[in-house]
Amino acid sequence: MAIRTWLLGITIFAALVTGSTSAECNWSNQIIIHPDGMEWQYIEELSDMDSFVFKYDIDNRQGNKDQFVSTWELMKADKRMRERFRDAIERDMDVKIDNSSHGIDVLDIDASLSKNALGKVGSMTELTNTYRVTYAFPGGLLENGSTIWFLGEPGSLLSVNFPEGTQIISTKGIDNVSIGTSYLSGRFGAINECINATESESLTNENMTDESVANESVNNNEGADAEGAEITYILDKVAPPQNNLSEELEENESTIPVPTYIPFPGTVYMLLVIAVVVLLSKD
Repeated sequence: MAIRTWLLGITIFAALVTGSTSAECNWSNQIIIHPDGMEWQYIEELSDMDSFVFKYDIDNRQGNKDQFVSTWELMKADKRMRERFRDAIERDMDVKIDNSSHGIDVLDIDASLSKNALGKVGSMTELTNTYRVTYAFPGGLLENGSTIWFLGEPGSLLSVNFPEGTQIISTKGIDNVSIGTSYLSGRFGAINECINATESESLTNENMTDESVANESVNNNEGADAEGAEITYILDKVAPPQNNLSEELEENESTIPVPTYIPFPGTVYMLLVIAVVVLLSKD
């Protein structure tokens, strides 16, 4: 919640300064999960009044208030953004596994502010800022499979890539969700429904009724936060193929062993010479 409040700060400030909320600000979230950690990249797109307020804020808070954003002012703003991101995450973690943030460490926070912010504050240029947070899971929390939860701006785009072999079971709090192999996309939204990615498979099980499928889906997501996106998953562990020597031979398969030893070339030559001598002696 702290991060979301901070991300909305610029838009709110714009409304206070200009008396208007017609600014344009779009957020998207790209998350890549590894067995021992993850990377969350936030992409912020500003235009119109939001871009003006962003530059105005840099010039007044980090600069000399001369209505011009210089390189050194942008660098100071970059550093300040990283500090505010870290403070917000430390106050309220935006990632949970099995409804807990214990065992999740923040390794690095990076910010890359748009160079289009340089120049006159009054010019409304389109800006694209990128923020990246790297997390570590020291205990390998994804190995056994369970649930992972993210807190993001409602309505913002979301894409999540899991490690290869991960099966997504169900989701909560994601609108317009599209689920692929170890991947999903959609938008952050309020938790108002559960989408079961394996419902069609469960219905084919003779021991599962419609009611039991629905109850299992709900039970898998009990205790989730009132906001954010929750994903239930399992990490498949497929054993490598092995040759079964006890398998019966097919009908046309030969049982004669094939020699793998190849004679030395000199030996072959000597055998040929002896064979020629024997043939000539018979004549």
